[in-house]
Amino acid sequence: MWQRLPEDRAVGARKRVASGEYPFRLHEELQDFNWFWVDGESLAEGGVVRELAVMAPALRSYGVDLRLENVNRPMVGDIEGEYVVAINDRICVVWAPEEVRRDLDWETATIRPLAVINDLLEEAGVVPRLFTLYAGVNEGIAWLLDPQIVAAVADSRLFPSSETPALATHRT
Repeated sequence: MWQRLPEDRAVGARKRVASGEYPFRLHEELQDFNWFWVDGESLAEGGVVRELAVMAPALRSYGVDLRLENVNRPMVGDIEGEYVVAINDRICVVWAPEEVRRDLDWETATIRPLAVINDLLEEAGVVPRLFTLYAGVNEGIAWLLDPQIVAAVADSRLFPSSETPALATHRT
């Protein structure tokens, strides 16, 4: 989790977490390596390709060469038709009209593309997966983490579930 931090800072972070400090602090030097801003509004309004492209270098270090393409992108406010992207040639329905009507488009636009990327990480045979905090809001966060870290934090019950990253899955 802290492998990109200078050793003294990584040791300090591990010690603070061991003594009960919240582990998912946003270290600026780890941005775009193991945590990423995911703006639900921007994603839902046609920004999946642009927003997720910043993950490409980090994913490449795990053997996933991310390719993103807009397939069908309705105009903002147009709830006719689905917003669809291709992620490494896999079709991903970002949102459908009924999700827009139910105000779920920001959340689905955040989670569904990340779930497809998790499939790619699994197929690459690597451990990290994408997890979300505050999915579907303007300042959502995606974490690229070892699932055991998240499980240990959840099992500790030191922090509320709303402050523990959730695995991005196809069940939204």
